[in-house]
Amino acid sequence: MVLEANNFLRQYGQRTSYPARPQIDDLILLCLMESKLLSELVLYLRLAQAFRERLQMPDRDRALVMAGTAASLVQMPMVGNFCRQLILQNNPGHMVRKWDTFEIALKDDDFHVFLKQLGRRLPVERGESILRELRFNCDVRRKDYKTDLEFVVAVMGIDMEWLEENF
Repeated sequence: MVLEANNFLRQYGQRTSYPARPQIDDLILLCLMESKLLSELVLYLRLAQAFRERLQMPDRDRALVMAGTAASLVQMPMVGNFCRQLILQNNPGHMVRKWDTFEIALKDDDFHVFLKQLGRRLPVERGESILRELRFNCDVRRKDYKTDLEFVVAVMGIDMEWLEENF
């Protein structure tokens, strides 16, 4: 996609009747950001599963906060709400109880401070390293699903219809 956009710019960049460069760059950046967020969402969901299997529930909840935030940012509120519910089932006094959804939490400065702390404690690179150390394996692959949402739901190990009915 980036190559196609660059070819477009080379060919039509000087003509005023075509979209200006910043608009195309913004689209490319948006696509890259969304792809990165989806990868982070999947990583943190897998990390939460690995922590759960080892009964490391506080770490699982941290990973679920990161996953719920990423889900909210990629427009998957049902996934975010499910993550929030899992956190509160384990720890009813968790900070996320202050907000009804991750979308609302993202508008609050207190949540951003909390998220920044979690991001320092559990950055993506550290999460990838932990999964390798724990030899966690998830056979769910993106290419096997029609949509990103179906893929994420499969990674979580839940049924899409159940998620839609309950969240």
